[in-house]
Amino acid sequence: MALFSSQITQATGKARSLLAERSVRAEIAHLDRGIEQADHVLFFAEGPGQFYQLGVWLGTFERLAAQGLSIGVVLMDALSARHALEATTLPIMFSRSMEQIENNLREWDAKSINYVNNAQRNFTMLRFNGPAHIHLNHGESEKTSMVSNQLKAYDFACVAGAAAVERITESIARFDPTHLVQIGRPQLDNLEWPEPSEKIRVLYAPTWEGDSQAMAYSSVATLGERILAQLSNDERFDVRFRPHPKTGDVSAEAKKAVLGLKSNYAATLDPIGDAAQSLVWADVAICDTSAMAYDAVALNIPLLLSGDPESKLHAGLPLDQRLGNANGLAQRVADLAASPVAGAQKQLAQYFFATTEPGVATKKLNQLLSSL
Repeated sequence: MALFSSQITQATGKARSLLAERSVRAEIAHLDRGIEQADHVLFFAEGPGQFYQLGVWLGTFERLAAQGLSIGVVLMDALSARHALEATTLPIMFSRSMEQIENNLREWDAKSINYVNNAQRNFTMLRFNGPAHIHLNHGESEKTSMVSNQLKAYDFACVAGAAAVERITESIARFDPTHLVQIGRPQLDNLEWPEPSEKIRVLYAPTWEGDSQAMAYSSVATLGERILAQLSNDERFDVRFRPHPKTGDVSAEAKKAVLGLKSNYAATLDPIGDAAQSLVWADVAICDTSAMAYDAVALNIPLLLSGDPESKLHAGLPLDQRLGNANGLAQRVADLAASPVAGAQKQLAQYFFATTEPGVATKKLNQLLSSL
């Protein structure tokens, strides 16, 4: 039923996007936000439901533009283009015509086209010769989606670190590892750390249910109520709840659970737009197997992990940082917040990320793009 509902939502979204095309083009023109020249393009073909995948890269590419690179964002969905107008200062092109996009890329003599996912329409764009096609993805994790055979289609795939190289070369047969470029996580380079708080700040950021059993790591339906009830009723904690934006897209159970949690714990809903900024707010992060968990490790935020027990992240964490059934959670969180970050977690940061030094990941991406 949830899948059928998702299909209806997608069809409705496409219709709304078509109706918005004329007004979005007018907005781009009125605001003088069109692309005159772009050496390096962020390409995004999906609707607003997946916009978060693009959103996590906009700040990075704004910094690259400030460093002198010529950047533009090309979108194939009108509503996503409208989101982009609000979310970034970068110049924008919207078109549903691949021919028109290719003509513009040719006119700009673009050097790279950068992809934040493996969406189907990427593979139409990949037919275009000339620019380097670069896969960026939208996070580091050990989900099966991170080892797609589709990675072979790109000239380069930017990955977080040695763990990703190992994972990809072990999982994808006949993959050429020279196409992998370790850059770390540029999204973590320019964050504002908050002042200390009298209360222990706890971020519960579960992932979504995934579109296959192999990625069904969400704790929303199984542990969400237990986690939020224990922590929000304890005056020692300042709690924020940040569910993945796609939670409930596939599973009716997950949808019911997340709607209930949002209603019952409305005061805890995370007000911060940027996921990484939410993490640095926290003294302790509670996450499933997802990019949020790995980013917590990179940022040296004490992590309580749920999800895939077979993951190297799970295996590498101390036992007291594995969430389990969340019994006695309040005291566990308090103890974790009061202790230095475990050496094992710091070692995992070195394994999963080529660098965690602020500014270096963006520099590595700049070096790659500037070399083209």
